[in-house]
Amino acid sequence: MTDLSFLNDLLILFGMALANAFLFARLKQSPMVGYLATGILIGPYGLHLIEGVHEVEVMAEIGVILLLFTIGLEFSFSRILRIKGLLLRCGTVQVLLTALIVFAGARLAGLPYETAGALGMALALSSTAIVLKLLLEGGEIDTAHGRTCLAILLFQDLMVIFFLVALPLLGGQTEGISTLGLAKAAALMGGLFLFSRYGLQPLLRGIIRTRSPELFRLTVLALVLGTAWVTAAAGLSLALGAFLAGLALAESDYSHQVLSDVVPFRDTFLALFFISMGMLVDVRVLAEQWPLVLGLCALLCLIKIITGTAAALVTRYPLRAALLCGLIIFQVGEFSFVLMRQALHLGLLDEPIYQMTLAVIALSMVATPLLMPRAPAIAARIAGLFGRPAGETSPEVRERTGNLEGHVIIAGYGLSGRNIGKVLRQMHLPAVHLEMNGEAVRRASKAGEFVVYGDATSPTLLQEVGIMRARALVLAINDPSALARAIRAARDLNPELYILARTRFVAELDYLTSLGADEVVPDEFEASLQLSAFLLRRFSVPEGQTLKVLANLRQEHYQDLRTPASPPANLSGYLSVLEGGKVEFQAVPDDSPCLHRSLAEIDLRRQTGVTVVGVIRHERTIYGPGPGLHLEPGDTLMLIGEPEDVLQARELLHGHPL
Repeated sequence: MTDLSFLNDLLILFGMALANAFLFARLKQSPMVGYLATGILIGPYGLHLIEGVHEVEVMAEIGVILLLFTIGLEFSFSRILRIKGLLLRCGTVQVLLTALIVFAGARLAGLPYETAGALGMALALSSTAIVLKLLLEGGEIDTAHGRTCLAILLFQDLMVIFFLVALPLLGGQTEGISTLGLAKAAALMGGLFLFSRYGLQPLLRGIIRTRSPELFRLTVLALVLGTAWVTAAAGLSLALGAFLAGLALAESDYSHQVLSDVVPFRDTFLALFFISMGMLVDVRVLAEQWPLVLGLCALLCLIKIITGTAAALVTRYPLRAALLCGLIIFQVGEFSFVLMRQALHLGLLDEPIYQMTLAVIALSMVATPLLMPRAPAIAARIAGLFGRPAGETSPEVRERTGNLEGHVIIAGYGLSGRNIGKVLRQMHLPAVHLEMNGEAVRRASKAGEFVVYGDATSPTLLQEVGIMRARALVLAINDPSALARAIRAARDLNPELYILARTRFVAELDYLTSLGADEVVPDEFEASLQLSAFLLRRFSVPEGQTLKVLANLRQEHYQDLRTPASPPANLSGYLSVLEGGKVEFQAVPDDSPCLHRSLAEIDLRRQTGVTVVGVIRHERTIYGPGPGLHLEPGDTLMLIGEPEDVLQARELLHGHPL
C-alpha cells in the first residue's frame, strides 16, 4: 500500500510538473518557474496532494548532488584559471556587497547576528539554472554582459561550498570543525587528489575497455555518491563531495561522455528539486502578508541590480552593459533554498522569517523571465540618463580621431573585428576600433593597437570617433540588442553611411535591414555555404558547379536586402563558363615577376589561353576581377583552361620562359 501511495505521489507530481512546464513554456517562461508553481500548488501548504513529502525531499537531495557534480565537471581547474581574473573581481564584488547590505539591513531590522549572516549568504546568490538557460536561448552567452554574468554565477556556485561549511560555524556547531575534524577533512582532500591524479584514469580506462555503457554509467554514479558519502562521513556536506567528484572527473579524458550521461538524470532530479522547494513555500504567508513580501522582494531585487552593476563596472564595462548584468542576475538562486533549509535546521532562522524569505526567493525567480527580455531597453534608458558627457575621451583619442575622414569604424575587437582591421591596414585604409571590454582595450594598447574604449550604441561616442565623416561602420559584435541600437544610432547620425553588420541568425536579416543596415551577413547562413562547399568538393563536384550553386543560393537568399550581399553582377556573365568547367587554383609565388602587375599587363589569356575567373585574397574571393587588378603577395588565382594551358600559366607565374 505504501509503495502504491508513493507511486501515486510521483504520478501526480510529474503530471502536474509536465502540465505547468508546458504552460510556462508556451508563455515563454522558464520551466523552472513552472516547477516552483507545481510545488506551491500540490504541496502541504497548497492543495496537499502529496503525502510522501519526505520521499520527494530525498529525491530532490539527489538533484542537488547531481547539480553540484555537473558544475564541478564543467569547471575543471584549467577553466577556473582561464577566467580567474573576471571571476574573482566581479564575483567577489557582487557576493560581498550583497551579503554585507543584506546583513546590515537584517541587523537594522533587529535580527540576531547569526540570522543576518545566514540571510546575507543565502540572498547573495543568483539562479545559475534560470539565467544560463535564458542567455543561451537568446544567443547572449558570448556577449560582454553574458561573459560577466557567467563569471559571477560561477563564483557564486563556488561560494556555495564555503557557505555550506560556514553555516555550522555561524550556528556555533564547532564539534565537526575540531582538530580531528580538520585533519579528517585534509586527509579526505589529499586522498581525493591522489585518487583523481593516479587512480581515476586507469579505472575509467579499464571500464571503457569492457565496452559496456551501462557499466560506465554505474561507475560514474558510484563515484559521485561515494565521494558525497565520504565527505559527509568526514563532517562536511554531501554537496561538497559531489562538487569534488565532478572537479576530479573534469580533468579526465572522459569528462564529456560523463556529462552527456549525467545531464538527463540531473535535469529530471533538478525538476524534483524545484518542485520540493516550491512545496516548502507557505502560500498563506503570500496571501496574508503580500504587501510586505512584495516590498521586500522589490527591495532585494534593487539591491542585487545595484551590486551586479557595480561588479561589472569593476571590469570597466560601459554603464549600459554593466546595468544589463545587474538586471540579469537580480534574482535569488536555487542554492539559496538549500542554504535556507540548512540554516533552519541549525536553528539560525525561525519559521516566520524562513517562510517570508522563501516567498521572496520564489517571487524573484518568477520575475526573472518577465524582466530579462526588457532588460536591454531598461539598461539603455538608464544609461542614457547617466551617460558620460561629450568630450570625456582621453586627449590621445581626441587627437587621433579628430582629423579622421573617410575612415571605417569597427565595433568589436574580437576575432572578426581584428581580422577586418588587419585587412584594412594592409589596404592602407584608415580604421578605428570600438570595444567595451576594458581588459581587451588594455591588452590591445600594450600590443601597440589603437582601440577606443566605449559602447558603439552611444551616439556621443560615435560622434567622437567621427561618424559624420566616416565612410563605413562594421558591427562585429555578439549582442543582438546592442546591434540593433547601434544601427539605429549610426543611421540617425549619418544617413549616407555604409553599415555592414554581422549577426548570428538569418531570422534577424529583415529586422536589421529595416533599421538601416546596408548589408547583413548571417553567420548561420554563411557557415552553411562553407559546409556545403567542403562537402561538394569531397564528392569531386567540379569547382565551377560548386561556385555557381553557392552564388545562386546567395543571390536567392539576399535578394530582399536593399544592397544584396551577393557576388558582383558580372559573375552571372561567366557562370555559364564555370558550370561543368574545372577550376584550377594557382598560388602566386612570393618571388613571381608578375607581382604588382595588373592582369591586363600579364595577359594570361593571350599568352597561355587560360581565363582568370577569380582571385582569392586574404580569405576573400574576388569574382570576375577586372583587368586593372594588380597581383599582390599571397594571392591565389582561379583559372579555367585546358590542362596544358594551366601548366603554361603556372610556368609564367614562376618566371619560367614559355
